[in-house]
Amino acid sequence: MEPLEAGRATFGTERFPLWGEVATLMVTDPDRLSAARRAVDQVIADIDAACGVHREDSDLARVHAGAGRPVPVGATLHALLWTALHAAEVTGGLADPIASGPRGAWRSIVIDEPQGTVTLPPGTALDLWPMATAFAADRAAELATGQAGCGVLVSIARNVAVAGPVPTTGWPARATNGHREVAFSQDVVLRVPGGLATRNLTAPQRTPAGGRGVPHAVDPRPGHHARGPWRSVSVTAGSCVDAGTAGTAALASGHDAVDWLRSVGLPARLVHADGWVHTVGNWPADPASPA
Repeated sequence: MEPLEAGRATFGTERFPLWGEVATLMVTDPDRLSAARRAVDQVIADIDAACGVHREDSDLARVHAGAGRPVPVGATLHALLWTALHAAEVTGGLADPIASGPRGAWRSIVIDEPQGTVTLPPGTALDLWPMATAFAADRAAELATGQAGCGVLVSIARNVAVAGPVPTTGWPARATNGHREVAFSQDVVLRVPGGLATRNLTAPQRTPAGGRGVPHAVDPRPGHHARGPWRSVSVTAGSCVDAGTAGTAALASGHDAVDWLRSVGLPARLVHADGWVHTVGNWPADPASPA
């Protein structure tokens, strides 16, 4: 990864509204844009059916409604839950998918793959949306490059996934909190497949289906939503899921975020509440970094 410069390449590009934001699809072969878009739409439909924020008939809404007993769910929610629980495990609970309920309740979630069911502890609600958007970007990019037969970039809700052949100029990407916070963004170039994800404490809260609005990060140590000096954390990793997990964990670490990110060896960009930037690892130099 490096700063965005004046390199030029011809991409097929499409931007479209998705989940209250604007998604971007780019392909190295403009003639394969339609094939890639069909693949992306397939993944979006699967995620929406699994845990769509405003869908009362989603699998996640039914799991919330049936808390305390096994609820049949589809393969997408199964995979998403496994991913979220793994993220919680590897971060020591810093990337906690629980929106309401006792801290550590994620350990009591039962996923029965042979029976195709999920059991949520009574009195517990999940917030899978930040993980779901990262999961969607990764899966959409992989499926699109397979079906289109070319390099693909998919950007969904501050998650940028790259799959397949990378153009010689690299992929243009942005570490951003969203269009309302352009001043805190940085344009970069991605030169290897993987993911860039930004997690923050300033984005509008989403309401999980059947749950309540929560920020991206929950600090399990004091047992309340994360508060700290950083307004956002952007991370690059082998996937958007891994990058987003690290960003969430860093925010939950509060004042220890920089040390935590150094411990896992991932390039990162942290935006302070006062607007200045601190970078970790080989993240490219940022004009907003203190001298």
